[in-house]
Parts: sequence; structure tokens; C-alpha cells
Amino acid sequence: MTQSQTIKHFFPALTGYRAIAAWMIFVYHFTPFNSPKYPEWIKRIIWEFHIGVDMFFVLSGFLITYRYFNDRPVHLKKYLVNRIARIYPMYFLITAAVFVVGYLQNQNWGTEKTYELLTSVTMTKALFSSFFLKGIPQGWTLTLEEMFYLTAPLYFILIRKSKKWLYTLPFVLFIAFAALKFIFDFPANKYGFLQTNIHAYIIEFFAGIGLALLLLSKRSVKLKFSATWLGIGIILFYLLSRHGFAQIFNLKSDIGRFLEMAFLSILGIAPLLWGLIHENTFLKRLLSAKTMVLLGKSSYIFYLIHKGFIPVLINDYIWDNKLFIFILLNIISILLFIWIEEPLNHYIRKKFGSTKRT
Repeated sequence: MTQSQTIKHFFPALTGYRAIAAWMIFVYHFTPFNSPKYPEWIKRIIWEFHIGVDMFFVLSGFLITYRYFNDRPVHLKKYLVNRIARIYPMYFLITAAVFVVGYLQNQNWGTEKTYELLTSVTMTKALFSSFFLKGIPQGWTLTLEEMFYLTAPLYFILIRKSKKWLYTLPFVLFIAFAALKFIFDFPANKYGFLQTNIHAYIIEFFAGIGLALLLLSKRSVKLKFSATWLGIGIILFYLLSRHGFAQIFNLKSDIGRFLEMAFLSILGIAPLLWGLIHENTFLKRLLSAKTMVLLGKSSYIFYLIHKGFIPVLINDYIWDNKLFIFILLNIISILLFIWIEEPLNHYIRKKFGSTKRT
């Protein structure tokens, strides 16, 4: 099978893919399979649905590289404005709402709460184990996204000079952060600065970078198998077997997590993305449908609100049915996307996104 040489600017199936990733995280947090009537193996599979986060990280690495790698020199101001416009307005608004609702409920505010707010608003909370799940609990992933966005142009410069950096940088960064974790591991480190293993995820962004560079190279790639089903097969193998491997290997260690993410992202998620771009499968057609694209576009808001005071209010005052909560959260996400996120995104890009090269 010969892949198309055409470079596209938008991949509908990858937008629909975002919705699936966000939904997997919802099911992971609110699994309906906790009842004893369901077999244990189903619960174990659902417990691994956290890979929705990993699916986002690989996609982020791919899209940022695909869109900006060939900009020479980089439109640095425009690049940063675009990134801020895409992720920050809704994150800030929902974070502010979380802290306001929390204050109204508890009528209490102290120094710790101020630190929680500052680390949340600056998207640095995942650097501190004490604040890792404060504010928007799932928002810890945006610390990693923010770090990747800020450093990606530097990676591009190195990789343009030598493709060896594509393979060595993930290990260099992993070792560097592991060393920093060791250096800052002392009793006076009150808030746990750099004590979480966020550096283990860098390999997933680089899996996306590698995939994008392959597409940008315009090489003719012939496969004797379906990349889509290879990716799905590896992901299913991971979901079915991770619990067993965790009994043998220490997957919670930094190196264990790094190798685990390398396996999942390089052999599973990246081939799936390749297949969704190039192969005409039922899955690609499904994810490219207008409804799935809309759900994918609003999936960022869904991800931000799916765990927090909004589903709690729905559960306590409307209906506690998980399917109903899921559907209503998607409707809310679509409305917020159309009325707030998209208009703010366009306004900020138009207002501050200068085309002057930096």
C-alpha cells in the first residue's frame, strides 16, 4: 500500500480521535463497571483507560511538529500566541470557577489555597506533588503540554541539525529530570518540587514528533499490513496485559514508566495515528464524520469539566446516571466551544498573533 504524498493541513479523523481519548478518561474516572456482577478482567481493562492522556500527548507532539517544524525561522510570537489562545482562556475560566465554587462551599482561604491557585493559573502545578491534583484535578497534564510547547522550537533546531537528536533527546531529557528529582529530594522540599515522574512522558511527545517528520519527509512508505489495526492491536494488548506485567515489573518506577510509555506510544498510538491519516478504514470514516469532528473540537472543554464541580452538581441535583452525565457534559462542552472557546481563540490570534518573524 503506497501512502499519499499530499501534505494536508487538517485531519478530520484525528479530531474525532480526540473525542475518543477524552471519553476514555471519563470512563476511567467514572467507570460504570464497579458492580460485582461484572468480571474482574473488565474492571482491569477500564482501569487502564488512563491511556487517553497518552493518546493526547502523542497527538500533541505530532500536530505541533507537523505545523511548525518547517517554519524557518520560527514565527515565535505567533507560535506562542496560537498556543496560548488554544489552551489558556478556557483553562483559566474553568480554573477560576473551580476556586470560586470551592470558596463558596468552604468559606475558607489560606496560604495553601493561594499557592494552589498560583500553581494552577500558571499551569505549573504538576511540578509540585502537593498541588498535583489541586484546582482542576486532571489539569496536571497541561503542565506537560506547556513545557513541551515552550521547548519544542528548541528541539526542532537540534533535530534539523542532526536527526540523531530525535532519538537521543528523549533519553537526555529523561535522565536530566531524573537527576533533578534526585537533587531536590530532601526534607526541606516542602511542596515536593519535581518529585513526580512527569519527565517519563517526554517519550510520547517525541513519538508524535517522529511521526510528523515521517509525513513531512514525503517519503513513499509501503506497508504490507494495516497500521490502523496494528496500533489498535498493540493498544488492546496493553489494556489486557498491563495488570499482569505490573505484577512482575515495577512499572511505577521512573524507568519502568518511561519504557512502558515508549512501548505504547511508538508501537501502538503512533501507528494508529498513521493509519487514521493514510488508510481508508471504517474507523477513519467514523472519526471523520461531522458529529465526531465537532465532539473532537469540544473535547478539550469536556476534558477540563468532566471531573469537578459540574458533574458533581449534575449528579446531586439532576440525575446520578453516568450515561446521562456523560451526554450532558458533551452538550455543555459543545455549547461552551461554540459560544466561548472558539470566539476567544480567534480573537486572541487576530489581536496578538503578529506575523513578524522573531
